[in-house]
Amino acid sequence: MKKTISAILALLLLCPLAAGCSQSTENASDNAGTSASTPAAQTPEAGDAAETEPEPDDPYASRMAEQDNLPERDFGGRDFIVVGSDEEGFGVYIATEDLNGEGVNDAVFRRNSTVGERYNVNVVYSGIDTYGNLSSNIAKAVKAADNDSFDLIQYHVVSSSGSAMKGYYHNWYDIPNVDFSRNWWSDSNVEDLTIAGKCFMAMGDFALSTVGRSYVMLYDRDQAKNYQLEDFYAVVKEGRWTVDALKAVCAQVYTDTNGNGVEDVGDYYGMGTDIYSNLNTYYWSTGNQIFSRGDSGELEFHYYSEHLVDAYDKCWSLINETPGIYKEGAHKAGMRLFSEYGCLTCNAYLDGTISFLADFEHDYGVIPYPKYDEAQEQYRTMVDGNHEAMSVLITETGDDLDFIGLMSEVLCAESYKQVMPAYFDVCLKQRYASSPEDAEMMDLCVNARVFDLGYVYDNWNGASFWFQDMLADASHPDMTSYYQKKAKVVEKYYGKVVKLFTGED
Repeated sequence: MKKTISAILALLLLCPLAAGCSQSTENASDNAGTSASTPAAQTPEAGDAAETEPEPDDPYASRMAEQDNLPERDFGGRDFIVVGSDEEGFGVYIATEDLNGEGVNDAVFRRNSTVGERYNVNVVYSGIDTYGNLSSNIAKAVKAADNDSFDLIQYHVVSSSGSAMKGYYHNWYDIPNVDFSRNWWSDSNVEDLTIAGKCFMAMGDFALSTVGRSYVMLYDRDQAKNYQLEDFYAVVKEGRWTVDALKAVCAQVYTDTNGNGVEDVGDYYGMGTDIYSNLNTYYWSTGNQIFSRGDSGELEFHYYSEHLVDAYDKCWSLINETPGIYKEGAHKAGMRLFSEYGCLTCNAYLDGTISFLADFEHDYGVIPYPKYDEAQEQYRTMVDGNHEAMSVLITETGDDLDFIGLMSEVLCAESYKQVMPAYFDVCLKQRYASSPEDAEMMDLCVNARVFDLGYVYDNWNGASFWFQDMLADASHPDMTSYYQKKAKVVEKYYGKVVKLFTGED
């Protein structure tokens, strides 16, 4: 990277903040009337103790017991308008018209009713047909100084980053009542997306797609027993779920089911995958990061490293040299094959368990993507670029900004308590509540999410999609030469991202 850009990056220190989202209720901060950067000490309200304690064996007990400690207000029936894109159908996660007996729908309805009754507000979804049209409407609203058409922007993160790069969004740390230290906000808001005390796009549980589009692996537990394989849950919990472990499984599972001597769609595979973000996720799962923090907290750009080369070679061998791997150019190819009982494991996102496995009769498990090796401390995953990010238009000021912050915080809190458990249940076919083991694995997968600054602000100009492009190429392009050809252009772009936060060239 050019020395000028490197110098800028070295100066960017993460602003001091409260502990991350793993803190307990006792240590959670009272954010009433405060911004994300100024958490105050928690003082439970007198009414908190009167609430009924959940049963101790309830897997949702800790969620339901956590108090948000937000101020009480009456907004006189005001609408809280959330604008998003209808392209992915995420509007059903924001507002629903009535109860219909479907778990997530009813949880969303109850969440909005809870917030509506508490604050005398109406949660309204304003859907716009495409990402491009929504971006255009955001630009028009800024130019017209419009602060009435919508309150919260929530749509495709890679597309939304284009609006962020134009300076259209508020810094979340300037918005009252928001506390990123709480469990309903992603750790990455602080760890990865805050630079020089600024964060323009945030990830919270109200944006359910930040969970739904998390990449995971599915595995057929019934078939694993038939192949006399070790229980994958145990392998994951013991830290042994690695790229090499997955490769060993796939190599011994392939069966030429139709007997034609050719690996085709009629056979049974160890793993099914498409060649897009399914493959891209391995960049993060094997311990790589486009932007990260140095030992003293400084921000560092280091897409390329010796570790990346090793991880890429390992993943390329898995995808292109291992018997028992089925890959296809069609999106969601792995999930489709898995749902048709054509593979033992598949690369997928959580939404896929709902849309593809409604009629799946085998017992299945949800596990994280594999690590680089057993020495890697944590499992990691990415969330597909079509997931929503939460932003507030720069035209919002004063009391409106206070209202938006309060609604964003309480909707994230109630989503954490009411919607997430229902969503987990649906993903695991109503097993989350009855199986502590499934609950533990689902939580592990969700906690493995990484929102890398270089991906969130990619806007199709950065390095975020290189890994999938290279892995899909069976001719095995050399990682070093590939990077060297593109480094100059991408470093220039990321220099603009840095300038967004610092104002420095």
